[in-house]
Amino acid sequence: MDVLLCITTSFLIAFSALPIIIRVFRSIDLLDAPDRRKVHSVGTPAMGGIAIFLGCLVSLLFWVQLAELATIKFLLLPLFFAFLLGIRDDISSLQALDKLTIQVFAALLVVFVADIKFSGLYGLFGLTDLPTGFAEFLSIFVIVGLTNAFNLIDGIDGLAGSIAVLVMSIFGWWFFETGHSTLAFLSFSFAGAVLAFLFFNWAPSKIFMGDTGSLVLGFALAALMIKFIDLNYLLPVRHPMFLQAPIAMSFALLVLPVYDTLRVFIIRFLAGRSPMSPDKNHVHHILLKLGLNHSQSTLVLVGFNLTAITIAYFLQPLGNNWLSLIILVLAASFGLFLDLRLKRKIAQLSENRNKASIA
Repeated sequence: MDVLLCITTSFLIAFSALPIIIRVFRSIDLLDAPDRRKVHSVGTPAMGGIAIFLGCLVSLLFWVQLAELATIKFLLLPLFFAFLLGIRDDISSLQALDKLTIQVFAALLVVFVADIKFSGLYGLFGLTDLPTGFAEFLSIFVIVGLTNAFNLIDGIDGLAGSIAVLVMSIFGWWFFETGHSTLAFLSFSFAGAVLAFLFFNWAPSKIFMGDTGSLVLGFALAALMIKFIDLNYLLPVRHPMFLQAPIAMSFALLVLPVYDTLRVFIIRFLAGRSPMSPDKNHVHHILLKLGLNHSQSTLVLVGFNLTAITIAYFLQPLGNNWLSLIILVLAASFGLFLDLRLKRKIAQLSENRNKASIA
């Protein structure tokens, strides 16, 4: 019952705050203006993350005892830093190095103060233990990398929010069933608040989450993923929630931001450009170019994510190595299929133009 109340509280707080945020930002003309690398055509408020973070925090204060909340205070503090970083960047864009510095500092707090880190490789590639200091480095790298990867998929209406609700709900359920109620409430609080946000972010969007939302959600998802993997290996093998391939399952849960980021980085590298240079080569851009609208593109990508999660769940006996490879091949095949469809469409349009010019 408390879980439902937690979700409901975060939902109602965020749902009530969003119209106010939209109205205030429109009145002061603090809008995300369209440009050549964005897909929206009108100025739109872009700090919906304020409502998401507010809804989550208020819900936690209501439904989690202070003694239990204190156990995750050093996770909440870095999340607050990510939130402030997002606000600052949404108001006036920061240099990439400045953003990275703050993200690394927040990740350091998570790893060294909150003690949320990989304790090894859990048998991945046949390895278990890691050299001294490498586990911490890997944990920081994953947190910062996933934070930015999630930020990159926030390119069309509804997509980042839908993925966040899906993954946060699964994390919340797993943490709750394994007795980690505080982490479960944190996950469910985020899920409820983001669900409310989607009512205003579904196409045509009235507000974007902005870096204020995407950085916080990406950071939270990364930290919770590490905790999910590490705690799984402390469970008895016969526990009903024990997963034989938690790394592969985590990859499946976050396959869209991970694959999409790797994809655009490779494309930019092969084109001789900086991996950080913006473009319209993300998977969601390809779907838009194929003629799908924002809602259709979001549903296709959420469906792909669900497919990856389902495969990862039912093929657990394959282990982390083979199952991770299967998820990677699935993602690459999906991206290749979309690229080939787009090339075929461009070729067909060129052929039709040539025929029209001859006629």
